[in-house]
Amino acid sequence: MKDNDKPVALIRLRDMLYFGVRPTVRECGCSAEIVQALFKEQLIQLGDKKFGDDPDRFVIEEILPAGHSFISQQHALRNPRNL
Repeated sequence: MKDNDKPVALIRLRDMLYFGVRPTVRECGCSAEIVQALFKEQLIQLGDKKFGDDPDRFVIEEILPAGHSFISQQHALRNPRNL
């Protein structure tokens, strides 16, 4: 995973979840590898619909606190305040 992929994916997922969408891995707009990496790093929680192949079986349930923290840290690093 590229360094820039993780914050972009998390922000995209955050926006989808905010509007009540629980996308499957295929629907989220990220590659299955990126979603798997976010899950392994415990940044997102996946749910299992128990049917379909992997991209359609698993849905993104939520962004975990570590994921929200990662988004905040990236935002702070990219937009330093001019004091």
